[in-house]
Amino acid sequence: MVSVAPTEEQLALGSAFEQVVAWLRRTRTATDISASGLSLLDRLATGGPQRITDLATQEGISQPAMTSLVNRLEERGWARRTADPDDRRAIRVELTSQGTERLERHRADRTRRIADRLTILDDADQAALLAALPALQRLTALPDPRTESLPGALTNA
Repeated sequence: MVSVAPTEEQLALGSAFEQVVAWLRRTRTATDISASGLSLLDRLATGGPQRITDLATQEGISQPAMTSLVNRLEERGWARRTADPDDRRAIRVELTSQGTERLERHRADRTRRIADRLTILDDADQAALLAALPALQRLTALPDPRTESLPGALTNA
């Protein structure tokens, strides 16, 4: 695959998205789960059960750090360890129904915060963002070439 340098406009869009992500992180209200915990719940929800080593690689943290994170989620009832059907020696981590509920509450809260924030924009800005909605949905549905070769990689996050 040939790499093409992004245009100035694409870099400006990337910067705007980064500002939105930073705002979302700054304004989170959850105190019962870390951002890393939410990221792992989302990864398990979209990618299904996975080995701790694969999760650590995908999340960009060490295997011991992932083990600690899984332990915390397991203590809350949000994840559980199960036997890997492909290798009896291996363990996979999967989302529980309580983990799904916690993730859905987070997503609903984040959606509400974004919607509330959108109300401060004028009609023209809101219409421009609404017009971009199909492109944004396509953008997030595309496979990520950096992770598609990893076991359990997200292809529709």
